[in-house]
Amino acid sequence: MQRMTRQRAAILKSIKATNGPLSIDEILTSAEIISPEINRSTVYRNLKVLIKDGQIGIVELPGANVRYEIIKTAHHHYFLCDICNRLFTIPGCPKGLVDIVPSGFKLLGHSITLNGYCKDCSS
Repeated sequence: MQRMTRQRAAILKSIKATNGPLSIDEILTSAEIISPEINRSTVYRNLKVLIKDGQIGIVELPGANVRYEIIKTAHHHYFLCDICNRLFTIPGCPKGLVDIVPSGFKLLGHSITLNGYCKDCSS
């Protein structure tokens, strides 16, 4: 593990403070409050280190920018707002997924992303 620089700490704190994965722009905006001298290349460079160290993970959704989140041990899914494009973590998992798998198939895993309007955008 590499040493925790001020910029790396700002990035990690920004990601930890949210209810869902963040895009590069969201991380940069949040981290600039803590460490005003931070820039986009510093964010990218430090994300690579944090991923390698196993502290954060990558969230890839079809048709959306890559986002980053703290590695969680609990299984979870996401809600993507169609207006503000923020991504929120949904804890838990719907029941009965095994029941809809076609006969003869073996389910190894799944990912679910709900979409619609978040609380802020739906008002």
